[in-house]
Amino acid sequence: MKQLFHIEFEAAGDKQQVLSLRIGKQHFAFAIANKSGLELYQLAYYSIEEWNEKCWQEILESNPAISNSFYEVLVAFDFSESLLAPSKEFKTDEAGTLLNITYGVNSQSTVISESITGWQLNNMYAVPAEIKDGVSRKFPTARFWHQYSLDVRNSIGVTEEGRLQVDFRKNEFVVIATNRNNVLLTQTFEYTTPEDVLFYLLKICNQFLLSRERVELQLSGLVDKQSSLYKELYQYFINIEFRNAQWNTGAEYPAHFFTSLNDLCTWVIHFNKEL
Repeated sequence: MKQLFHIEFEAAGDKQQVLSLRIGKQHFAFAIANKSGLELYQLAYYSIEEWNEKCWQEILESNPAISNSFYEVLVAFDFSESLLAPSKEFKTDEAGTLLNITYGVNSQSTVISESITGWQLNNMYAVPAEIKDGVSRKFPTARFWHQYSLDVRNSIGVTEEGRLQVDFRKNEFVVIATNRNNVLLTQTFEYTTPEDVLFYLLKICNQFLLSRERVELQLSGLVDKQSSLYKELYQYFINIEFRNAQWNTGAEYPAHFFTSLNDLCTWVIHFNKEL
């Protein structure tokens, strides 16, 4: 386990703080923000080789603020074992079977299903049982979603030309491909070189008839504008932009590094309005 980032600002006595956790196969991140999710107080991001109980305990011991009392605790599970299905065709009792056929999900995983508001879709996904149980024990009132559900929910205002919403982790990236009101693809890809990323994105464009000259390419996560990865993408895609977090992360780190975590923080506003 390695800490990649740590940011901390004065909370100024705010008693209605929100804790957001993002947990994936090889990463863990948390943020403490105000009730609106727009003012950041603390953030940490870790790369993880393998999740286990010892790793979880080390994170808790290294970050005592996680054990404070919070107005809300929100969790985004960021594991790739996920399938989206139209709501009218979705059957809860078939989720486990479909995930097992597709990904080999077994009894060591917890199967969860959730509706994606506004898209008439259901997301069925699997989370390692020890992780799900550990989070539930530590935060019994936490509300949770899958990262794909949040990403799709934020895919609004897509034109006929389409959009590739790409978020980078350390050795993988997630693509949410949309066209108008259609979700074309939600998938996680591993990569080692910029050419790997370019290959997958061009293949997606070809498969779904998206023009690389006209499609919107929105980037977030661990990609720098000065990197060879960005320069490679810039040679092939015309409409590139970074999707920045709404909070201030300080001058040291670009705001787009933590956009997905910020999405989770601000989601509570929309969720509460829909209740």
